[in-house]
Amino acid sequence: MRFSTAIVVSSLLFAFAGSVQADGDRDGHHGRGNKECPVGLVSGLTLDQEFGPGVGALTKCNDVRHNVKVVFQLNAGQVETAPANCYGLGNISNVIDDYEITHGMVRGRDYQIAAIVHSAGGVMVVKDGVNGHANLCQSQVEALIAKGVKFYFCQNTTRGYLKNGRLTAGMVKEQVIDGVEYVTAGLGAIADFQATGWKYVQP
Repeated sequence: MRFSTAIVVSSLLFAFAGSVQADGDRDGHHGRGNKECPVGLVSGLTLDQEFGPGVGALTKCNDVRHNVKVVFQLNAGQVETAPANCYGLGNISNVIDDYEITHGMVRGRDYQIAAIVHSAGGVMVVKDGVNGHANLCQSQVEALIAKGVKFYFCQNTTRGYLKNGRLTAGMVKEQVIDGVEYVTAGLGAIADFQATGWKYVQP
């Protein structure tokens, strides 16, 4: 008799837990229901105020996680006219704002961001004015470095820039934006980042 009662109680508890999980996930919000995003407002307005009534309830917030690691591939160039079209840099800024302002995540503890720069994207990490070429994206790169984003310049691309005169032999460190580091091969580095738990983003 006791054994049968235990089975019935266990079955009821299992069914109840399943219904709670199903209800929580029904709206696609990973068990959080239609709650407001947990911390801040990017624009200073609620989502309903900014976008219209009911938008907040339809918005999926990220779960606040620890040790999120995201690697961006920046392999497209810039448009050398004002205002600068700096490929992918605005996307990285938006991710930082979403993590920090909307979700209250803390750099270093909760997230890290790296950017692998190669091919045509390399022009964004060469200092403005080097060998007569403009870099209208320099201030954005420097601002992201100041926010903790690690930029890595592909050395295969660096060799190409030495051959075509974009960079000067023996002066690469002086001609590349301060704080930029290097990888031996951009695509190989992206694969290596992924192998160590980083999530890949192509903006």
